[in-house]
Amino acid sequence: ENNYVQSSSDQCLYYKTDQENTNYVLIHVDDILMASNSEAMMTELQVNMNREFELKDLGDVKIFLGIEIEKDEFGNFMINQEKYIDEVVIKSGLEDSKFSKYPLDPGYEKLVCTEKLGDNKEYQKLIGMLLYISTNTRPDISASVSILSQKIKDPTKIDLNEVKRIIKYLKGTKNLKLRLSNKAGNLSLHGYSDANWAENKVNRKSNSGYICLVNGGTVNWACRRQDCVSLSSTEAEYIALAETVKDMMWIRNICKDFKIVNQEPVKIYEDNQSCIKMTENLKFSNRTKHIDTKYHFIKDLREKKEVIVEYCSTNDNIADMLTKPLTGERIKKLREAANLQNKYSFEEEC
Repeated sequence: ENNYVQSSSDQCLYYKTDQENTNYVLIHVDDILMASNSEAMMTELQVNMNREFELKDLGDVKIFLGIEIEKDEFGNFMINQEKYIDEVVIKSGLEDSKFSKYPLDPGYEKLVCTEKLGDNKEYQKLIGMLLYISTNTRPDISASVSILSQKIKDPTKIDLNEVKRIIKYLKGTKNLKLRLSNKAGNLSLHGYSDANWAENKVNRKSNSGYICLVNGGTVNWACRRQDCVSLSSTEAEYIALAETVKDMMWIRNICKDFKIVNQEPVKIYEDNQSCIKMTENLKFSNRTKHIDTKYHFIKDLREKKEVIVEYCSTNDNIADMLTKPLTGERIKKLREAANLQNKYSFEEEC
């Protein structure tokens, strides 16, 4: 009734443009978040909606769906879930436990335990809470939570201990904030892609990991087990790259809703040279013709110059932390590269 347009990329997002002004509205059940360059447009919508619903204006956003939001004097927007992490620590009974330097034992995949849990309800509850944290503000625990969530039907005592290790890690790093603001200074869409080939000892399926950045700020990431068994590390990397490109295209479409037009191709960083060569080769060889056709759309986008795939060393590939458990030193380096830092680090950069 107020002539707002629903985004085709995100059905919870609505916007309205009036000359040079635009008002954006993000709706999640009864929580509404507005952003605009026009105070009048925001007020108008509030008045009109208040005729139909009883609204409570909470002012500048400080928390949304349990996510704490902060804007500092330098214009940095940062999000974290410190209060929710405190709740998880209490519910897991780990208030007096020591911190862990890493979220998952780097040698976890080699551990063997046949002692099953008698009841997996606690395990399921903890995994559910950790998933909410890992998908919203903490990419550094995504791989750990994803790997352990695959054991949710039949977990062992080792699995439960590793879930508690993640909580101990979060307890020691709960003050970290994820920066979303414009660090690059100009519009840029780029991402990192990686895969951990055949690490699962049960079914030999690989993990895909990717992270997407807009203007230097991390906005999306994922760690997922691949649907098929890859016959080589190159194939696993290629499948992970396809998933990365799909999400980057989705983010580019959302940017259009915000009138952010990127004329440059989306840039994806990949640490496997053979995978990069596959994107450049338009022909199918005997070694690659078995790969599902749906993954080859990367070549088409590359031909249209909508996507560029560039090499980066494994040491600099941020997505490495989204495929497997890492040491404390390694995870610290990559989470900082993904803009997951404490507030004082931001102030030093500014």
